[in-house]
Amino acid sequence: MFNTSVLNQHTHKVAEMLNFTSKSTCYSPFSLMHALSLLTKCSNDGSIQELVQKLELNDDQIQDFVAQLKKDVSVSVASNIFDANILGLNEDFKKLMLKQYDVVPEQLVSAAQVNSWCAKHTNNKIKDIIGSVEGIETVLISAIHFKAAWDFKFNTQLTCKMSFHGFTKQSEVNMMNAKFKMDYVKTRTAQVVRLPYCNSTLTAYIILPLAKSQKDFKDALSLTNLQPSFSKCETALSLPRFTISSSFNLEDLLQQFGVSKIFNNIDCAQTLNKQLKMQKIIQKTFIETNENGTEAAAVTAKEVDGFSFFQPKVEEVVCDRPFWFVLSGTRGVVFVSSVVE
Repeated sequence: MFNTSVLNQHTHKVAEMLNFTSKSTCYSPFSLMHALSLLTKCSNDGSIQELVQKLELNDDQIQDFVAQLKKDVSVSVASNIFDANILGLNEDFKKLMLKQYDVVPEQLVSAAQVNSWCAKHTNNKIKDIIGSVEGIETVLISAIHFKAAWDFKFNTQLTCKMSFHGFTKQSEVNMMNAKFKMDYVKTRTAQVVRLPYCNSTLTAYIILPLAKSQKDFKDALSLTNLQPSFSKCETALSLPRFTISSSFNLEDLLQQFGVSKIFNNIDCAQTLNKQLKMQKIIQKTFIETNENGTEAAAVTAKEVDGFSFFQPKVEEVVCDRPFWFVLSGTRGVVFVSSVVE
C-alpha cells in the first residue's frame, strides 16, 4: 500500500519553504520526486543515500504511483535523460530505463531539443525548461500533464465579477458559482471542499482558511486538511477562474531538507560512466481552472439525488480571499497551488 503521507508530508513542509504568499504559485511535489527517483537509478553512493533519507524517497512507491497515473486518461507522465556522452551509458542501465521509465536516454545536443521534449509532453504548456546546454553534461527530466473536465459543470451564466482580497492587493476576478451536494468539511483551520473530475482518479481540494493572516494561510496546508474526512453537504461554492505559471530553482529547497551531497559529487561510474554534480534542479509549472475543468502541467529537470419538503442547510464557501487549490490522487498530492492575488 502506498503511504500517502510521503507526498502529503512533503507538501505540508514546503508551505514554509517556498514563497506561496507574495504571488499565486503552483508547485508539483510529484514531479520533483519523480525526477529524483530517476536520479537514484544513476547511483547508490553516499550522496544518493542522503537524498533518499532526507526526503523519505521510496522508489517503489513512486513507481507504483507512476503506474497508476499512466492508466489515467487525464494524465500524461514522462521522464528522460539527456546526456552529452551517450556512448558512455551502460547497456544494462539503458535497459533499466526502458523497463521502468519507458525511455531511451538521448544524446544531449541543444536546449531546443530538451525544450521541444518538454512542450511535447505538457501539451505545449511548458516550452522552455533550459536556456542553454553550455557547460551541462546531463539533464534529467520529469514531466506531468493533467487535463480533465469537472464531474459537474459550473454554469457560465452564473459567473460574475467579484472582488478578491489578496494579501497585497484587491483585484476583480471572474467568480464561478455552483450549488449541489459536495464533499465538504469544516476543520479547526479551514473549510475544505473536494471536487471530482470526469474519467480521472485525481480530485481537486479547495482549502479556504478560516482566518486571513499569512501564517494562518500556511498553517491551513496541514495534513489534516490534505486528508480530511468528508461528508456530503449541500454546498454553495464560489471559486475564481485562475491561471498560474511558476518557475523554481529547487536547490535551496532541497538544502532546507538537509540534502547537500548531490551538489558536490555523485558517483555514476557504473551507469553514466562519469562523476556527476547537480548544478540546478528546475521546475516549471502551469495550471488553469475554469467552468469546464482544470488543466495543469509540470516539468522538473535536474498536472439532484432526492427531494425533501425541508430545506437542507447550505454550507457557503466563498473563495474571495487567499486559498489553496490541490490536485491529489489516491496516493498523494500531485500539484499544490496558492491562489493569493
